[in-house]
Amino acid sequence: MKLRRALTTVAATAALPLALTACSGGSGSSSKDTSAPSASAAAPETRLLNGTRLKSLLLPVEALPKGYKADPQATRDSGGTLAASSAKKPVDLASACPKLEASAWIQTSGIEGAGFAQGDFANASQEEFNQELDSFRGTDAQTVMKRLGQVLKHCAHFTDTSGDTKASVTIKTVSVPKVGDQTLKAELVAPEWEGGTTLVASRVGNVVVTTFYSVQSSDKGAAGLDLTKKIVAGVQQAK
Repeated sequence: MKLRRALTTVAATAALPLALTACSGGSGSSSKDTSAPSASAAAPETRLLNGTRLKSLLLPVEALPKGYKADPQATRDSGGTLAASSAKKPVDLASACPKLEASAWIQTSGIEGAGFAQGDFANASQEEFNQELDSFRGTDAQTVMKRLGQVLKHCAHFTDTSGDTKASVTIKTVSVPKVGDQTLKAELVAPEWEGGTTLVASRVGNVVVTTFYSVQSSDKGAAGLDLTKKIVAGVQQAK
């Protein structure tokens, strides 16, 4: 059985309340992705990286700013075997928005990978950096990126009700050129929060790198992009 990833959240103060929230203005229904990338873009099955190999490509704690420590409870991988192919779930836009405030936000794509590795770091201020690498069969990696873009667009404005006070969350998403084969960067902010969160998703062949950087400072976790670039470089060398 494949080891499941934990959908962890930051135990923040008034800065970033991250419990269950509800999307505002959503349709409340699932969205089916009927299109698929061309077969010519598929990565060979023999090049799939298992969890053990992906784990070796995670950034070490030394790559993080001083004060961060690894969280062993949120550090895991799928080991040396590859998971069997599984059916793709439709994108559930109705419940997707609050999941963007958690480390395993790639799960909003509804597609399980063949292997994964995840590492989590936090500091004394409860700021968090999480990194995850997932390998996918066929053209699933391209579909994951397309679906993540769909989710981020849908959740551009939603209401977070997890804290004592509702927060009006805005997500600004941009494409980042020349990083991997395709990269998206999203910044989550709200007037009621201190700081913010930067999400990055980057595809390298059939591997998707996702990072989550939640901080209480004014840069909103912008350094998450540079950290993601380092991971991407390692994956490119491993291909």
